[in-house]
Amino acid sequence: MKAKSECPDVPAELASDTLLRQGDLLDAYATDDGTVVLVGAVTGHRVVRLSPLGLVVREAIGTGATLAELEVEMRRRLGEPPTGDLSQLVRSAVLALMHERVIVAGQVPKDDNSGDFAP
Repeated sequence: MKAKSECPDVPAELASDTLLRQGDLLDAYATDDGTVVLVGAVTGHRVVRLSPLGLVVREAIGTGATLAELEVEMRRRLGEPPTGDLSQLVRSAVLALMHERVIVAGQVPKDDNSGDFAP
């Protein structure tokens, strides 16, 4: 199943095998009142306030996860939603966070691989 986005900055469709990762987050600040992140951008940085659900999604993605893996992790962390379809709710949250560039779709940046290949 694919979710469709109406935002030009977000892919038109989001498949269950789409790899998700955190965006260019320069800083995060959390208090009892909530969490904000500083999202880096070429034209200027923006502060985005995360909902409690947005924070859980961001933490669950960690260094990278597919949409399907994220759904499994959200079910593990939060259980089944009282109403609605978990897959649709997770997709909606992901699309909202992608719109704010808190998370992005695509390849996970590879760490230093200089020791992976022998000369």
